[in-house]
Amino acid sequence: MTGSNELLLLRLALIGIIFLFVLVTALTLRSGLQTSVPVVRQRQGAPRSPGMRLVVIAAGETGLPPGTEFAVAGTMTLGRDSDSGIALADASISNQHARMERVRDGWRIVDLGSTNGTFVNGRGVDGDGVILRGGEQISVGAVTLRFGG
Repeated sequence: MTGSNELLLLRLALIGIIFLFVLVTALTLRSGLQTSVPVVRQRQGAPRSPGMRLVVIAAGETGLPPGTEFAVAGTMTLGRDSDSGIALADASISNQHARMERVRDGWRIVDLGSTNGTFVNGRGVDGDGVILRGGEQISVGAVTLRFGG
């Protein structure tokens, strides 16, 4: 083999290594982004995990399909802000729209001074909140969710 052929092979090997590195990095970043999404989609026939959930009934302009489920735990904020525990990307929802928190009697939802209000079974929620026990229909802006286990 001549020197120029060896140099060509070394260059091709280096390009292959760089390509492999970029591919592995892209796949790692992609899988990391997928695991950070808070949406839990229930497959038909799959066992349900225990705990309370919010199920999308009417998605507004969020792009979420009806039936999309969000697990509810601890204290969570519902809002358009991507830092919300449950982020709902709809223009009718305030950045920090409502807060859900675990209380002794069940769960409480509190409106955080949103522009379009928060409603439970058609009744407005104020700053004192409403206790939820399961089966309630919650409306935040144009999005309607069902609360339950």
